[in-house]
Amino acid sequence: MKRIRGMADSPPGLTDYLEVETENPSWDGFRSHQGGNAYRNLVEELINVQHGLCGYCETRLADLDRQVEHVIPRSDRAQGASRELDSRNLIACCKGGTARSADADRFLKPVRSNRSCGEAKGDYSDGAFLDPRELPALPSLVRVLDDGAIKADAEACAAHEVPANRVTSTIEVLNLNAERLRVARRRHWDALRDMWSGSFDDPDLLLQVARSELLPQDGQLRKFFTTSRCYFGSLAERVLDEQSRAWV
Repeated sequence: MKRIRGMADSPPGLTDYLEVETENPSWDGFRSHQGGNAYRNLVEELINVQHGLCGYCETRLADLDRQVEHVIPRSDRAQGASRELDSRNLIACCKGGTARSADADRFLKPVRSNRSCGEAKGDYSDGAFLDPRELPALPSLVRVLDDGAIKADAEACAAHEVPANRVTSTIEVLNLNAERLRVARRRHWDALRDMWSGSFDDPDLLLQVARSELLPQDGQLRKFFTTSRCYFGSLAERVLDEQSRAWV
């Protein structure tokens, strides 16, 4: 999980819906507005803002594996109704392992234990939950290990005065260590090692490689960004610090 941007403004379709439906606006009503085009355009805008990645697990968002996540769930008694059409409460996410696919990164049985992201979070609502739009960009509060496990980075958490147990709790709520995701991150780490381990003897080449793996290409980031970030270590932090506006 990395820092992501939120939308600067409400997209035109959502604005139009709220102007038209003044008496009883609802999320379901918005989804059918303009024949569904307003919703589809919202999804596309969120995906573009997030450089193509799920706001929680960092998989690449695909046509059949994407949805809008309400960070504060619609079921929240205190804020749900007032925030369901608030663009500041919306991010783009995958379907958390529930969309059937031949891609083991996206779908693995048993489905229940491999649910992640918004599908795992469900109606959970707690002020301690870490919204990825509020994470510090540098350094990362989480680390991915070479076995694919993701955990709180205690040192980075201390530097930002964020309790490490709050990060750990967010990881658990989102089930980011589900076997499906852990194995996918391990495969990604192994692929990076197989492809680039020989480059560590050539600092200039390694810098070029790190930039190609970590910075957006045509506005899109590679999947499992934080795994790549941890693989390249301090060099990754140097690259990301140089161009922080490009990848957040």
